[in-house]
Amino acid sequence: MADQTTGHHSAFLERVQQAQGHYNEQAGLDKSLDAPRIRLGLLLYNSGPASIVALSERLRISHPAVVQIARALIQDEYLADYRDRRDKRRRLLALTNSGRYYFSGISAHSELKEQLLSTLANAVGLPEVLARWSQALAEQSLSQRFDAVISGITITPYRAEFKTSFELLNRRWIEASFQVEDRDQAVFDDPEAKIITPGGAIFFAVTGRGHVVGACALLRQNARRAELAKMAVQEQFQQFGIGRRLGQAVIDFAEAAGFDDIVLESNRRLKPALSLYRALGFIEGPAPATSDYDRADIFMSKPLGPG
Repeated sequence: MADQTTGHHSAFLERVQQAQGHYNEQAGLDKSLDAPRIRLGLLLYNSGPASIVALSERLRISHPAVVQIARALIQDEYLADYRDRRDKRRRLLALTNSGRYYFSGISAHSELKEQLLSTLANAVGLPEVLARWSQALAEQSLSQRFDAVISGITITPYRAEFKTSFELLNRRWIEASFQVEDRDQAVFDDPEAKIITPGGAIFFAVTGRGHVVGACALLRQNARRAELAKMAVQEQFQQFGIGRRLGQAVIDFAEAAGFDDIVLESNRRLKPALSLYRALGFIEGPAPATSDYDRADIFMSKPLGPG
């Protein structure tokens, strides 16, 4: 059902773009009415002179982009810049007579394009849809709906098709600050043999369509101790609590398996990760005599079971 709804959204946006493109083609316009150059000219035509900063804010394009567009319009003699009479330090952009003439025609086309889209919208009942949309947002805000969608990312046990994602996610953070070591590569080459078969587990954060955005592993050190390792969350999905959910899944697995405690090795440079581990209940302790990783400089543990 979700795929079908998404398909409808894409088809709707495609048809709107098709209608806009058809209008531009039939009207013989050399540039789209939605092009930044046209939007800037229409803004000056409808609202009068403005500063580069104001245009950047209102058009939601960068300051350098506004400067580049302005230079092109000045070269075409559609635009001029001058000092504000009330504040000589500020420069304003304004349409010339040629610019006002040109953008008066563009403004008329913009009005007619909106009329075309409006008649189409009314024909398919879009105003009623938008009214229901507004009602739905009144009942649950976009922020609440965003949180619900993020919460819908599932924590899933290891599957063979996730092997590549497991390596890519972990290589990202390792190579950003350290080097991939032999032990890392051995785990990436065969996570089932190195982690799953000896009694460990790997959990993944996965969207409904199968996009893997996070991973975390539990390694069996011995009959009494487990190790949390290889936690990684894609940068675009950090700060949404996914790392905490993955870490908790590993802890829950370790408790259910009867381990006495769970440990981890990390590096003090990974401050966000250390903050997460502390939030999950891990406490820094004395480091073991040897480590499998050259980058490890902090050892943390968490007791499991009652009390």
